[in-house]
Amino acid sequence: MSLQPEWICGLLEADAYPHAVSGLRLIETHISWVFLTGKYAYKVKKPVDLGFVDFSTLERRKFFCEEELRLNQRTSGPIYLDVVPIGMVNGKPKLGLPPALDYAVRMRPVPPDARL
Repeated sequence: MSLQPEWICGLLEADAYPHAVSGLRLIETHISWVFLTGKYAYKVKKPVDLGFVDFSTLERRKFFCEEELRLNQRTSGPIYLDVVPIGMVNGKPKLGLPPALDYAVRMRPVPPDARL
């Protein structure tokens, strides 16, 4: 069973972002998709309920994006920037546009040797 929304692949297109993109790539974990755009990284929570984590609704994903930002800004300094909506324009996802069909945590990219 795929939990990937149809629009998620659209975030692998440079025009989904409101800034210049270089080296666009995706890192996938069991609970999120992380899109590396060169200038920023965007973490989108997957719509999953694994018992220990429940991101099954849009409201829960927004809440946990905001919590991740709040908690990690305290210890990670300038890496965690904000939470941005993901909207749609002409059937394609666009970062930073309401109304939100989902949300992403916008971060500065972490060097590869510092990633978990």
